[in-house]
Amino acid sequence: MILVHICCSVDSHYFLQRLREQYPDSKLMGYFYNPNIHPKAEYDLRLLDVERSCKMLGIELYEGEYDALHWLEDVRGLEEEPEKGERCVTCFDSRLLRTASFAKQKGIGTFTTTLLSSPMKEREILFTQGEKIARLHNLEFIKIDVRSNGGTQAQAKLAKKDRLYRQTYCGCKFALTKQRDAQGKLSLELVENLGRQIQPASNEERLETFSRRNALEADRVPYILAKRSIMAWRNLRSTAKFEGKLLDAYVLADSKSKNHSKMGEIEWIRTEVGSPLLLQGLLRPKNATNSAQSENLAQHFANVSHEIALGVASKDDSVFLCLEDFNALCETRYQSVRELSRAPIPYSLENALRICLCGLGSVNPIIVLDSRIESSLTIFIHSISQEESVFALIEGKK
Repeated sequence: MILVHICCSVDSHYFLQRLREQYPDSKLMGYFYNPNIHPKAEYDLRLLDVERSCKMLGIELYEGEYDALHWLEDVRGLEEEPEKGERCVTCFDSRLLRTASFAKQKGIGTFTTTLLSSPMKEREILFTQGEKIARLHNLEFIKIDVRSNGGTQAQAKLAKKDRLYRQTYCGCKFALTKQRDAQGKLSLELVENLGRQIQPASNEERLETFSRRNALEADRVPYILAKRSIMAWRNLRSTAKFEGKLLDAYVLADSKSKNHSKMGEIEWIRTEVGSPLLLQGLLRPKNATNSAQSENLAQHFANVSHEIALGVASKDDSVFLCLEDFNALCETRYQSVRELSRAPIPYSLENALRICLCGLGSVNPIIVLDSRIESSLTIFIHSISQEESVFALIEGKK
């Protein structure tokens, strides 16, 4: 029996097959212990993919504890170390020590790690640390080279062929921050959404996508796992002030930044606006997530527009909507803008609402208020838009 510490499916899927070839008489057991992976949604996604991989390979898998606080304490003081530096060595030790303890608990005398498969890790350091930890526990550590002679290229090819989740960082938030800083980007992976809205290029969206992949496979529905380049938007902070006091306001997706802009008087007009629910249904791909939010389009054809009051700032390009009309357009029942902020509508519906109000490709700030205000407001919006690569499912016919 060989206990294999597993870090992710991309590394393990190839590694386990090569290990099985070299040790055909030994049964393999997987152990997923990775408290270094942040945030928790990313950890859950990698575990989901490892479970699928192990099922494909017929390998029993155990999950270790997600003791992230313990890991953070282990690497305290090493936060600024570069990747492949001392923080990584400490991280290896933390995970291999726990793997060795689990091996002893299970009565297994031999262990190894799929970290050896990663081109981002120092193999010789892993060999040294693995042997040292094995001696401490009276175990054997298997040193295997799966990278040489085209192994790294074969691993990447296999990951794509078997439609694995191919992550873009090791899991460590400190390494990710440095990586994104070098790219001139914000680490969206570490931006947690306080509401329940699932945003494009978020951990939650990726988890939904790969959960859907598993469901398609279970139902034997053909699909293609593709990549798409999108502009991902995030509202980092926004405030509205009326007569010097903070005012509850909800900023719709894709609203551009405003630096304490004074709106001037807000002019309101009664106008006809198309149904964003209908548009959402027409725009959303067949495989879109948020299935619980899906609508029966037929019921909207009889009511494709609403008469609402739309507010336009006299000194600015900002657009305003009161909560009553927002509820009418989106068929929601929010009692306050604060409630809307805590539990927003689906992101796809926000985009459909934006198109209905301001047109395709608009970036006007669209702001929802509890009630109409005609006097000047001061608006601050700190938003970003950056290009991101996301996974998409193209579903075929069963």
